[in-house]
Amino acid sequence: MAAGGKSQRKRLQRQLEFYLSESNLRQDKFLQQAMDEQGFVPVHVLLSFNKLKMLKATERMILDEAEKSSAIRVDRPRSCIAAKVVPAGDQSDDADARTIYIDSFSATDDHDSLRRVFAKFGKVNLVSLPRFPQSKKFKGFGFVEFSDQHIADAVVSSSNANLNGVRVMSKTRWLEMKEQLKRQLYRTDVAAGTGSDKADAPDGSKSCELGNSAVTITKTKKRRTPTAREHVHFGDDNINEGATKKHKV
Repeated sequence: MAAGGKSQRKRLQRQLEFYLSESNLRQDKFLQQAMDEQGFVPVHVLLSFNKLKMLKATERMILDEAEKSSAIRVDRPRSCIAAKVVPAGDQSDDADARTIYIDSFSATDDHDSLRRVFAKFGKVNLVSLPRFPQSKKFKGFGFVEFSDQHIADAVVSSSNANLNGVRVMSKTRWLEMKEQLKRQLYRTDVAAGTGSDKADAPDGSKSCELGNSAVTITKTKKRRTPTAREHVHFGDDNINEGATKKHKV
């Protein structure tokens, strides 16, 4: 087999291990629905994934690389694969503490390039770049989950120029600021006389999306709570000193 073929198969194995990892399965509802009670996913389902199509994966290639992996098992009929260790659904998790919020990265960055940036600090479990449901375009911010909290803490406190201009913040801090902003918007709606029947409660179903860069809420004659399709960005004044760092090349 040519060297390029070996590289391609290694990339395929890593991709399969990622799909079946605890970090990905926790948030991948499609795979959750495709799995049986023992955690097995049919190979034909995986063949529909774009990344595996890009790798020109076949059923045989998937099964061969799954059998070579220390993290994946293959069922007896050789039609499904599963993680060797399936996480319990009720298992407590510190994922938020191990995760950072990121923005201000390049429009040309993708999951792989951002993973390389943060892999300098330690093992990266997951890079998540949310998209708009209809247009499928990236929202301009994302999250990076690490294997340990101390790695996430090191990234947030780092002044390493190798972050290529990416701005970072702990996800726990981001969640706190998100809740604060939701309460602020709710109080503004009530004060403007929109009424509780029209304003979203702080814990309501409509969430404020906190995206990238320094854009604050625009003053209009009558303020309203943003819909799920709109961005509410944090400006630099909204972020407490030390909560995030702007890194320059």
